[in-house]
Amino acid sequence: MPDGESMSTKMQNIALTLLIASSSLMANSDNMAESLMKLRAEVEQLDSAIADEKDTYRATMKSLRMQKNDLEAIVAREELRTKQLQVEMSKVKKELREAGKNSVGLKPLVLEALAELEKNIQSQIPFKTEERIADLHRIQKQVENDEVSAQKGLALTWNAYGDAIRMSKENGIFKQTITLNGQDRLAEVARVGTMMMFFKTPNDEMGYVLKDGEAWEYKQVLDKDEKAQIAMLFDAFKKQIRTGYFTLPNALVVMEVK
Repeated sequence: MPDGESMSTKMQNIALTLLIASSSLMANSDNMAESLMKLRAEVEQLDSAIADEKDTYRATMKSLRMQKNDLEAIVAREELRTKQLQVEMSKVKKELREAGKNSVGLKPLVLEALAELEKNIQSQIPFKTEERIADLHRIQKQVENDEVSAQKGLALTWNAYGDAIRMSKENGIFKQTITLNGQDRLAEVARVGTMMMFFKTPNDEMGYVLKDGEAWEYKQVLDKDEKAQIAMLFDAFKKQIRTGYFTLPNALVVMEVK
């Protein structure tokens, strides 16, 4: 009997041990299952984040490609505009050779060339437009009233055409009066040829010019990133850095070339 009781006790201990081990294993299994669920959720979140990043990247690349195409189209139009100015100059030069030194025949050619240049200036970005047109009107008046000879008027007109062509290739910072939110403001303007023009007021209001139908509009930028981009352009121009890679708001001027 003592041996039987001892055997029974051992069996009970073994059963108890197996029960404890089984409970521990079940608990570990539950913990593992919970950990796996957490890991699976994290993997799904990462997959979703990666998918979002890919979508954002694709959208960004698409936007950059569109801006690149727009820029190439604007550059092509600007080059065409410059070529047209050069053609107009050649045309005037040819007509002048035919007119010779006859002031009577030369005078209408000079006035016609001035009128063509005025139309060109009015279609460009509003950079000192009033002053430039006023200069043309002064030459026009002098020629019409015979205050200067037709030959002198021609030389002045020729210089004005040269200035217009040079402006299409010139980048820099200038000062002029702009109309912002219905008020005239003295501002700095950063001009990129005749394709884009950005402005900055003494109060750090920034933006760019945009053509709205037939009228030009000074569009203010409020986004912090875009303001920082414009500020970097002004800083670079002030440091005489006129060429290079700049990230800028889409301020391309789309102009009709006839």
